[in-house]
Amino acid sequence: MSEIVVRQLVNPTEDEIEQAATVLKDAFHAGADPFGHSLCGGNLEFDTQILRAGVRAAVVGGEIWVAGLGPTDIGAVATWFGPGTDYLATEEQRAAGWYDVEAKFTPELKKWWSEYFIPRYNSWNAASIGEGTKLKSWQLQLLATAPEHQRKGLAGALIKAVESKADGVMLCLETTNDPNVAFYRKLGFVVRGTISLVGSGGESIMTSLTKP
Repeated sequence: MSEIVVRQLVNPTEDEIEQAATVLKDAFHAGADPFGHSLCGGNLEFDTQILRAGVRAAVVGGEIWVAGLGPTDIGAVATWFGPGTDYLATEEQRAAGWYDVEAKFTPELKKWWSEYFIPRYNSWNAASIGEGTKLKSWQLQLLATAPEHQRKGLAGALIKAVESKADGVMLCLETTNDPNVAFYRKLGFVVRGTISLVGSGGESIMTSLTKP
């Protein structure tokens, strides 16, 4: 079996950004997650753009880590935001791609984000792990493995790389299906809370996990 190579993309090229976004898109679309359907209002074009905006936000405000079976291979991707930072928390992050996506949302989708999802998510997150805890933690925003590279240990290697860097600082994340919860629990994460969310994809159960 080929050795897993884990690396941080520092000052990534446009090609590397697009490769990372493609891995996320292919993995999430293959999983047919109803939560992703709701985030984009059922428009997969929006979903791809949201994922690309997430990668670009990590370029300017977080960290992008990739794993593969060779020195330049990108088979799995993780975006992290370290202590003191958060996803889309700054104008620079939002201007890197989010504003362009948001401008194309239907009025219904904009309302779902601003009046339903974001308020519920923020209050639930604070109740689950404690007010202000997220900003003190390493936050895993996105993690995915390309379908052809799954079950090879790439995603676990990405978690362990940042866990080592975190040096005891809490890691936190949210996920929306049972197989993912089981995966993170095997890595030592603990479930801190769940919430039911309803959107265009139907009902999704979001689960909060932390480590340690």
